[in-house]
Amino acid sequence: MLLWLVFAVVFYTLLIYVWVMGLKAVQKYQPEKAVTFYFIMASIRFVMALTIVALYMLFSTHTHEEAAVFCLIFSLMYVAMVIISIMLKH
Repeated sequence: MLLWLVFAVVFYTLLIYVWVMGLKAVQKYQPEKAVTFYFIMASIRFVMALTIVALYMLFSTHTHEEAAVFCLIFSLMYVAMVIISIMLKH
């Protein structure tokens, strides 16, 4: 499970980086599209997070408790990512 958690940290770090750089580019070239970009990126982040959880469930050998802990940790990391990305750009 440690490998999956390291992957999750790298995954969320990359998503924050893409969101911040993408928003910066959108605000520079087409500021009126910033809200659209935010909603599209939020949807992409949510779908990707659900995909990672599904991949963990499919490919990892785990007990019910390990799966529940991973889902809880991953969900908390998702909330932290959203808060951090909003704090960085607002």
